[in-house]
Amino acid sequence: MDLTTLKDEQLALGARFAGEGGTLASPSSYEGEPRPEDLEDDVALVDLSGMLLLLASGAQAASFGGLALAGPKLAVGDCSLQASLLGDGALASIPFAARTGDAELLVMDPWPRHELLHSWMGFLRDVDQDGVRPFGGLDLDDMSDRLVPLALVGSAARLVLQDYVRGTERLPEPGEVVNLDLDGHITTIVASPAGAGDACLLLLVPPACARVVWRSLLSFAVVTPLGHEGFLSWSRRRWRALGSCASQDRVRVSRAQLERDGLVRPGSDFVGARGLDD
Repeated sequence: MDLTTLKDEQLALGARFAGEGGTLASPSSYEGEPRPEDLEDDVALVDLSGMLLLLASGAQAASFGGLALAGPKLAVGDCSLQASLLGDGALASIPFAARTGDAELLVMDPWPRHELLHSWMGFLRDVDQDGVRPFGGLDLDDMSDRLVPLALVGSAARLVLQDYVRGTERLPEPGEVVNLDLDGHITTIVASPAGAGDACLLLLVPPACARVVWRSLLSFAVVTPLGHEGFLSWSRRRWRALGSCASQDRVRVSRAQLERDGLVRPGSDFVGARGLDD
């Protein structure tokens, strides 16, 4: 796996990379990085390069998302963390999902299970039922080479990013995704996943602008870099079920746990629902 576009920036900050066994191309940790519990008063900046950025596009995008993802059904402009289940109810992963358009669904998975999720979604798209492919007209595109994913986490995350908002544009409210021109000219997808309050913002930045955005955000005194392992630890404090995403082993999570974290909806209109209830 190629290292992050921001490699030189990261090495100067004392970044540690997981090596060939790592699941992301970005730093797993930094020397002296903050503990997740310390981010209640500060902000961490996370490079999530190498995470799954899968864009489902076409007229079937919404119905595909409703089948492949077990969480609340998303309207255009919505963003939330959602469980994705295998056919027998075992966990594929728990990605962030955002409806970025009428015919678009963006799936973002920074956890160690993202390769399994990628394969599983490709399988579902290609399912053939008696010669009919229900999602044959759906495109699944890997966007990881076209966007650099960053995250701002901590109680002051919104205050930091607000400094880049111009004119009539606004930051997304919790549970929303929007397009913003940071500083008036850097077109960026910004998502605020439901369930994290004001403390988590996901930014998808054009690669040509990634270094500028990274350096600018780190210029704030309250912002410090955090590795993706720390981001998982921080996220587990909000969504306990994410503890099951820390490895690539086969795992099952109870419906009760997923419901407590808001990761699964009532009913059985999604893949794996029957196995989840067994």
